[in-house]
Amino acid sequence: MEVLDERKPDVLSKVRNSGIVKKIKGIKNIRIIAAIFIIAVALLIYSSVATGNAARTASSDEQSTEMDEDESRLASILEGLEGVGRVETMITREDDTIVGILVIAEGAEDIAVRLRLLSAVTTAMGVDKQIVNVYTMK
Repeated sequence: MEVLDERKPDVLSKVRNSGIVKKIKGIKNIRIIAAIFIIAVALLIYSSVATGNAARTASSDEQSTEMDEDESRLASILEGLEGVGRVETMITREDDTIVGILVIAEGAEDIAVRLRLLSAVTTAMGVDKQIVNVYTMK
């Protein structure tokens, strides 16, 4: 007695027996061609990632230079105030939004000078006074 296999052929066996797969298998050196294709795709992906990293680094450098310019400009403005000596500033940003400003100044031990510094920073930078901290320099 003979047993008949009444199962439906699965998708994988259909693909293996299709005409396109048989034609591809008939091509000489198909493995070499496939390897070259995979290497080419990998090189394309690598070059796009490398280019993206270079662009991000350039953008970060520009942003860092801009922050340094803002900090030095603010420090020079604050040094011009009455009762203020040497000043150092630090501006903290998140996504191009100022989230904090630190001012360390000679003469900031005087409360009137400290208030002038606070007022000047909030006006010059267009920020709220809650994100500005003024400290006395050693």
